[in-house]
Amino acid sequence: MGDYCSISEDSKRVAPKLIYLLKRFIDEWSSKKLCVVHHPGFNSAHLPLFMSIGTAGISNNALAAKLNVSKQATSKIIKELESLNMVRSDKSPDDARVVMLHLTEEGTKFYQYLKNQVTELETMYKKEVGAKNYEIAIDVMLKLINFHESYNCTASINTTPELEKV
Repeated sequence: MGDYCSISEDSKRVAPKLIYLLKRFIDEWSSKKLCVVHHPGFNSAHLPLFMSIGTAGISNNALAAKLNVSKQATSKIIKELESLNMVRSDKSPDDARVVMLHLTEEGTKFYQYLKNQVTELETMYKKEVGAKNYEIAIDVMLKLINFHESYNCTASINTTPELEKV
């Protein structure tokens, strides 16, 4: 029961399962390589938001939209990053209702470190699968993300003919 060796060949190639496993391995890598070693308070939940702020900064609304999460979810993590002195929030000079997020000096240094580590991981991926295959994989993932962004906005739950027949 649950033995990986007894799973059929077909079930080893189920995309959601593979994406889940890859995400778990990347989360483990980031926890060990990125977060714990160089900044103990920083964790893998911070990573997507932190890297999306980037060196140019971004509004909280744009960050939430970019990552397809609620403003409340980004606000919670931003507060955690502010307490770690990685991010600061400023009122927009153009619109006082807009909160702009920027990396602090410490955050900028850590951002560069993270970016270098991710580049090293990508280099290892390219060595493992070949640069062309890696670029194809990235293109495919981007297309799948675009598909889901469009599909999830237009599709209703249980309206596909396949689900109605079950």
